[in-house]
Amino acid sequence: MPARGVRETGLLPERFMPPAGFLEALGRGRSARTGAASSAPSSGAPPVLLDVLTTDDLLDLALSFCTEDAVRAAYASCRAFRAAAVPHLRRLLSIALVGPTPQNLQASMLGVFLKRAALINGFASYTRAGDDGIMLWHAGRCWFVGDAAKLGQERGWVRVCDGSLRPEASTVTWQVWDGTTWVDAPELRCLAGRPSTSR
Repeated sequence: MPARGVRETGLLPERFMPPAGFLEALGRGRSARTGAASSAPSSGAPPVLLDVLTTDDLLDLALSFCTEDAVRAAYASCRAFRAAAVPHLRRLLSIALVGPTPQNLQASMLGVFLKRAALINGFASYTRAGDDGIMLWHAGRCWFVGDAAKLGQERGWVRVCDGSLRPEASTVTWQVWDGTTWVDAPELRCLAGRPSTSR
């Protein structure tokens, strides 16, 4: 039996507007299934075949087009959306600070960090998964990882300084504090989303 559209299932709130590109993708799929001409311009993307997609597939597809705020709204809207929204929230709200540091300096400060609702100094802030005593925040031109008690200050144990709006967008080398000075940690990386092994 062909899967029904997301709105037809009654799972999608009327106030929820499909994200840009989603209806076009479904339109290409409907045209491919029915043979009807589509008014949507072709982008060269493979069609989405509605007769082989389940409701869960459709929800996942819709949420993959959404912004963080839209995914949060979907999660809060109804129980049926929650399971579908969780992996997208993990992708949008998690970052991972991973990799070796010189002489293992500040290795205990690394790990997966979860985005908080509260802004610090006008920027996003994060708490380490499983340990809210370690946080990541922006101050000055740097992102710092440090003790929660120092939140918002220009100090910490790990940092990157290039004025980037998001820590995972930084293009310069991360540094670790050795007790006297900042030491480059060229193999340290900040990645968007949880590592796949932790999902």
